[in-house]
Amino acid sequence: MTAGLDQILAKFGNVGNAAETAYAVLREAIVTNTLAPGTRLRADDLAMRLGVSKTPIREALRKLQAEELIAVQPGSGLSVKVLSEKELFDIYYIREALEGMAARLAADNCGPIELADLRHVLSDVDAAHATGQVDKLRLLTGKFQLAVFHAARNERLYRLLKHLQEHMRQLSTSTLTVPGRPAEVVAHCHALVAAIAARKPDEAERLARDNRRRTLELRLKLLRSSSAT
Repeated sequence: MTAGLDQILAKFGNVGNAAETAYAVLREAIVTNTLAPGTRLRADDLAMRLGVSKTPIREALRKLQAEELIAVQPGSGLSVKVLSEKELFDIYYIREALEGMAARLAADNCGPIELADLRHVLSDVDAAHATGQVDKLRLLTGKFQLAVFHAARNERLYRLLKHLQEHMRQLSTSTLTVPGRPAEVVAHCHALVAAIAARKPDEAERLARDNRRRTLELRLKLLRSSSAT
């Protein structure tokens, strides 16, 4: 964790004042799983690690709590939020509806620049899959999703979906570790780009919804398998 925070601090060390820097570093650490779900967050320890006073740390923690990325645990103070199975369902159902809408809007609204961006990210996805780099593939499929959301040309929808994506990205497990899933995901990305390029909103929405339902199915299997061991 220490090495991870140092790398993030180097990346975000100049984003603003002490409170803005603390917020940016801690948020990135949470959504990238550097600070794993359940990790206790002590203002004293974080202030020492980030080289700031406790006041900006507390301000950053308040903002992260408002975003529901951290939560109060009875008897142990603040910690990185652990999603319950119900919360997982809630997020995935919302994502299915909104991602379907984003894919539909992308098929209606996508311009040459957005389409070129989608195809560029897709080529990177193909390369990561060809070399078996699961961690890189996870990052790139997230980037691909954001490119689809951007192609919808609806800024509020983009922000909502990005926020929901970040709640999932903080989980240490990935459905891409399931045998055969990387090939499924890559095939989905290709089919979705083809539907968007062909201006087929019904097809684009169906593909996006089907993929999200499949991801939930696999996510639940991973969650229940982990709970049983």
